[in-house]
Parts: sequence; C-alpha cells; structure tokens
Amino acid sequence: MPNDVLSVSAHCLDNPACIFTGSDMRIEVVIKNTGSAAVGYPLDYIQQRGPNLRLIDNASERSQVLKTGLADHALKRAFTTIAPGQSVALQTIIKHTELLLFRKEFVDVTAEIGVSAGIRTAGSEEALPFKGGASLKIIGRDTLEREAKR
Repeated sequence: MPNDVLSVSAHCLDNPACIFTGSDMRIEVVIKNTGSAAVGYPLDYIQQRGPNLRLIDNASERSQVLKTGLADHALKRAFTTIAPGQSVALQTIIKHTELLLFRKEFVDVTAEIGVSAGIRTAGSEEALPFKGGASLKIIGRDTLEREAKR
C-alpha cells in the first residue's frame, strides 16, 4: 500500500540530457504524492543521508554501490507533509570520479536511484515502509560523438 501513494522520478540539473562532460553531475530526485490523502515523508533525513545510488557500466555490466551519508536518526520521525498532487525534491551529486570508476573515456552508465524510508499515511499510527526509485542514463560526450560516426 505505501508504495502506491508516492512516485519517484529523477533528472540531471543544468543538463537535461545527462551528458557527462567531465564534471560532477547534479541530480534532483522528485517524490510526488500520487494518492488522494496527505503523506508524511522524512525529507530532512533523506536529504541529509542522500538517496541510494548504484552505478552500472552499460558495456561491461559491472556495478558499484555508492556510499550514503550519515544522518541524524531522529530526523526519521520528522515528517514533511506532501499534499495530494504535490511533490518534494532532494538534490544529490554523482562525483565525476565515481562516473569514471569503470573507464576513463566513453562513459556509458546507468544510475539507479532509490529512496526508502518510513512514511506516514492518513490513519497510520506507525511509519509504513516505502521504497521507490528511478534510473538515469549518463553518457559521455565522447561516447555520443563515437555513436554519431557509426
């Protein structure tokens, strides 16, 4: 039930096509209330900790889970209300060094972004588990140029 009330999407800030140019990639994760009642979400906790991130090299299929940050556990019980149809956003950064883990050129990576937390729905006394995610394809400019020549 909790997974039905929120949707998760992500996009690259300042770079809608998610083209890797050698710099860090700024990512925005949007959590939208798709249900008919308000939902309490521990936004401050997730913002402090960051989303779960896994990078997958699309050529070799090797993957790497990135570390999350430390967050004050008391924030898990500090809920931000998301009204029906409304959304909240958090930002994270994928460092350029993390995108170069698999190879130094021709970057072609899928970033799997996950957010999991206890949420509070109308009528619930305890936090209910929520898990959602999105993915982004991040491709290097050199990879694009190589593909265009084919």
